[in-house]
Amino acid sequence: MPLADYVKKDTIYLKCQARNRGELFSQVTEDLLSKKYVKKGFLDFINNREDKYPTGLQLKDYTVAIPHGDPKYINKPFIAVITLLKPILMRQMDDVTKTLYVDTLFILGLSNGTDHLSILQEIMKLLQKGSFVKKIRACNSKDEVEFIIKNAEKALKGEIYEQEN
Repeated sequence: MPLADYVKKDTIYLKCQARNRGELFSQVTEDLLSKKYVKKGFLDFINNREDKYPTGLQLKDYTVAIPHGDPKYINKPFIAVITLLKPILMRQMDDVTKTLYVDTLFILGLSNGTDHLSILQEIMKLLQKGSFVKKIRACNSKDEVEFIIKNAEKALKGEIYEQEN
């Protein structure tokens, strides 16, 4: 299933404000709970998982994080796309002793492990194109985010040619 199928308008959060990871996860989880995407326990799970297995990534020009939930806390599969007005401190995936300021997150709420791995691989391919994060960060509407993700996926598959910015 394409990445675009998991990103819904009501799981896109643009230009959010949070003082730290806990506050951000709490805000997003509260909204996801109200929309019945997740079950109680999701917030504790992603906080604990992020403590043990950090997901912060330093890319060439950007920093992102890809926290993921456990299928047992997922009612409807989703990917939450989050951009922040001010970055929050998180730990690095490849070196847990290091921290970095993250300003873009993709929270994975998938209902099975097979989807999880293929979606994670696709996100990683998109993130390696610096223009993808730059375009997501520049979005002012949820429609723009959906459009960018759909086009980026087509470009990955060679269906359209994407210019690097």
